[in-house]
Amino acid sequence: MLILSNEEIGKLLTIEECMKALEPMYHDVAADRVLFSPRVDNIGPHPLEGAYYAFKHMGGTWPREKVQALRINSDVVTHPLVAGKPRRVKQPLAPSSTGGRWVGLVLLFNTETGALMAMFPDGVMQRLRVGATSGLGLRHLAREDARRLALIGSGWQAGTQLSAALAVRQFREVRIWSPRRESREAFVAEARKLYDVDLRAVETAEACVEGADVIAAATSSMVRVIEPRWLKPGVHVSCIKTQEVDAEVLERGDRVVLSNRRQAKHYDNVMQDTPNVQSESARGWWNDGRVRIERFPDLADVLTERASGRQSDREITCFVNNVGTGLQFAAAGAYVLGRARAGRVGTELPDDWFTEDVHP
Repeated sequence: MLILSNEEIGKLLTIEECMKALEPMYHDVAADRVLFSPRVDNIGPHPLEGAYYAFKHMGGTWPREKVQALRINSDVVTHPLVAGKPRRVKQPLAPSSTGGRWVGLVLLFNTETGALMAMFPDGVMQRLRVGATSGLGLRHLAREDARRLALIGSGWQAGTQLSAALAVRQFREVRIWSPRRESREAFVAEARKLYDVDLRAVETAEACVEGADVIAAATSSMVRVIEPRWLKPGVHVSCIKTQEVDAEVLERGDRVVLSNRRQAKHYDNVMQDTPNVQSESARGWWNDGRVRIERFPDLADVLTERASGRQSDREITCFVNNVGTGLQFAAAGAYVLGRARAGRVGTELPDDWFTEDVHP
């Protein structure tokens, strides 16, 4: 059984490789040759004011690679206001010698033997699989001549949204806006070390999106951050959370593609009298009747040409990362595990520690 660290995964998996790993999985999604284990959140009280405890798990079975993935998170969640808008923020309260940390794990099982093959933190792979999914959408929905990118958000997820966009289009100019000046300027300073492109932080969201060919949202916001008036002919917009767009935004889109319409939005099991809980999935455009989800194709449809990508330079296209899946971890995890074994990367632990000699 192999243990891998976030640092090792970062060296084993690039954004381009993650897109390549996800694509055949989506082909099998279209062919109904996968299984989804929907995300479930168990939510209960927490002594920290304004916080609640959330235990999340999701999974996916990919027979082609003989792998079953299980992702779990044990979090303390708060909803602070940032620039007057609520954000979903996980608090790093798990103890360690270097201060507070977060808890997120991915387990990979062999579907032929049942054995646990690998275990690693979810952080770096989570970031890469979200970016890679948006990158695949952008490849098929953005104009070929897209040169100006507007990035709304400057946090952890924004980094791979940028790298995926630069991997599939030759952007000349990238503008970044987020509510905190220090955050957006720090993001630009780091990005300039990695990419030879005109990167700049701007003072307002309007300045960020003006004249943009692609507008990508990458925030932790629980309310809309993409404004309908920004959707001009020819633009492509994307989001990493359903809350970043709403029905009005989607109505302006000529072509809307979901990341996955085959799996329901996640389920919340909320303990009675848990304070400060605003369920992320209880009501929203995805289930309140304002938008007919079933009329939108998803990424698997587009990749297998069951649905069309962009059809003209004037179309307004939208890619909505409506739900994350454990199956993405199965695909990216299988690729990483193969590379780790070939390169003898990671820490091996005895298989007997993770098996038993009695039948449960």
